[in-house]
Amino acid sequence: MSSDIWQVVLIDALFLCMAAGMGLWFRAWLARQQQHLDRRLDALEAQHARLERVSGRLQTVSRVLELMGREGGEGLKEKRAPYRLRSRKLILSRPGKCSVREQNLWRLPSGSASAWPRSN
Repeated sequence: MSSDIWQVVLIDALFLCMAAGMGLWFRAWLARQQQHLDRRLDALEAQHARLERVSGRLQTVSRVLELMGREGGEGLKEKRAPYRLRSRKLILSRPGKCSVREQNLWRLPSGSASAWPRSN
């Protein structure tokens, strides 16, 4: 055989080895990606199961509240505590030390000497 034929055979063999190596690498890469996706899918399935449990609990509570509202709606309205506006408390935590905003709330309107009405 001449050297030209040997060169073609060696180049073809080298090409086949490279193609096989790339194929094996791609196969390993696909296996790693598959494992990664399987782990993510397992995590999503566990999260879905937790969400289903929470959804079931919420539906149960909703049904109970609906039944309570239908059966004793009048009683619930009478027992309701008065609404309190928490963001506008006028109670000072430390009587001598308060913020400028709280001090402004306690100031008298301009032009009046007293907050109490005068008696004649």
